[in-house]
This record gives sequence, structure tokens and C-alpha cells, in this order.
Amino acid sequence: MIYNRDAIRLLATDRRLSGAVTIVGAWTFVAIAAAVQAVALVRLDGRADMASAVLGRLSIIPLWAIATPFVLRSAGRFPVVGVRNRVDIASAAAHLALGSAFIVVANLAIRLPIAFSESGGAVALVRSTMQGVAEYFPGALVVYGVIVAIGHVVFRPAVADPPAPDTATPPEPPLSTTTPAVAMDGHITVRQWNRVHFVRVEDIDFVEAEDNYVVVHAASRAYKGRDRISDVASQLDARRFVRIHRSTIVHVAKIREVQPLTHGDHAVILRNGKVLRVARSRRQALEVALGLEL
Repeated sequence: MIYNRDAIRLLATDRRLSGAVTIVGAWTFVAIAAAVQAVALVRLDGRADMASAVLGRLSIIPLWAIATPFVLRSAGRFPVVGVRNRVDIASAAAHLALGSAFIVVANLAIRLPIAFSESGGAVALVRSTMQGVAEYFPGALVVYGVIVAIGHVVFRPAVADPPAPDTATPPEPPLSTTTPAVAMDGHITVRQWNRVHFVRVEDIDFVEAEDNYVVVHAASRAYKGRDRISDVASQLDARRFVRIHRSTIVHVAKIREVQPLTHGDHAVILRNGKVLRVARSRRQALEVALGLEL
């Protein structure tokens, strides 16, 4: 299989893939550090149970790695600090409860073999789990809080200043109740919680759907709102914007080039260097918008 430079750049821009790689890499680093610590402690104590000590340290890390994406998403959906920098007590309490429950369940999961051992049983399993929770709960809760904080920063809706008024554009006429949801006075609206951003259409590079949000990338700034991507699409001129993926709309004037990828796929490269994948089902729409055959 042949990989070209643009395919690698496209791979780097895939948020889901880069996020997964980051999570795996971070917990791999933690696992290596924990293994080194276990080896050092065993050698200092003069014990011979090297393998069991290392496995004991590493057994819970896969559970943390699996849970991390869900913790990050829950932090984004239920931010502890709102858009006005106010602490949401209900969200904080929910994360505290979820973190506590995860710590208990994780300690129980890694000790399940005790219940099936000859000298163990249900009572021994409960006692060992309680001991583990009592020993590791404070540190584990801090780690959980750090992950929530990271998720809050990464997935929190961006707060952007409204654009400066365009003095060259005539005043916007008043909207009537029958006015369709289209771009008015060269701007579109992006609704973010209790505020509405007005984004210049000419500044828009592309629009992407992200979970339950829509992100409008314009003039090196991202406007993240609670709208659906179809809501934003209804405000854009179909002759100037084309949907290249079910979750991506691109401004045709901002396309610098189109690159073929492997297996008949294509990618568009914007003037700012951003690489976006073109769905096969949307290639014909891109060809019509560009007036050429790919």
C-alpha cells in the first residue's frame, strides 16, 4: 500500500484517531512508569515476587485507559464550569459520584479472581476490594478529576468575541416572521447556549459537526454552537458552499487543491493548510461545485 504525504496529513487531522492515539500513548507511559516503580520497590525490599508485583501495579491501568474516552466525553457534556465561569454544583456532584463508582468497580474487577480461588470467596473479595478502595481512593479520585478537567478544556464550547461591524455593508433590514433561515447581511448565526454569534460568510473556511455541536471555522477562530449542521447549511449559499461529508461543509473559494488518496478517496486542502476528507458519496457534488471531473 502506498501512502503519500497528504494521506499522512489527513490522518493527523482525524480527531477521533489522534485522540485515541493520545490516550493509548499516555496510559502506556503511565504503565511503563508503574512497572519501573514496582521493579525498584521489589529490589529495594529484597523480594522475589517480581512478576506478581509488576502485574499488581499494571492490572488496573487498562480499565483506566478504557474509561478515559467516556470520562472525557462526560466532562464535555456536563461541564463543571459554565460559559459564565460559574461552578455547576450538580455537574461537580455527578462527576464525584461517577468517579467514586468507577474506582470501586475497577478495584472490584481486578480482584474478581479472589472469589474463585480455593482460599478466597465472596467475603474475601469484598474485604480485599474495600482495602484497595481505602488505600487508592484519594489518589485515584485526583486522577479522575484531572481527566475531567482535561475533558472540560478540550470539549468545552469555545467562547469567541462577536465580529467587528462591517461599515461597508448596509444596515440589515428587519426580519419578518416569514423570513427563511438564510445568511443575512453577509453573516450567519451560531447559537451557543445563551448567546448568538454573527459570523461573516466570507470568513468561513469550513463547518463540521462534532457530537451534538456544530463548529464553524472562520478567520482562524472556531465558533462552537448547539445548532445542527443542517441548521448552518440552511443559512449558506449552496453555490458557494458544498457538503463533502455528512459532517463537513466547505467554502469552495477556500479550497486550494484536491488530492487523490488510496482506494479512490479524495481530500481537499484549504488555503490555510487544513486537510478534509471527501466522502465518496459527496464527490459528485464537489465536482459540480468546482466545475471539473476528479
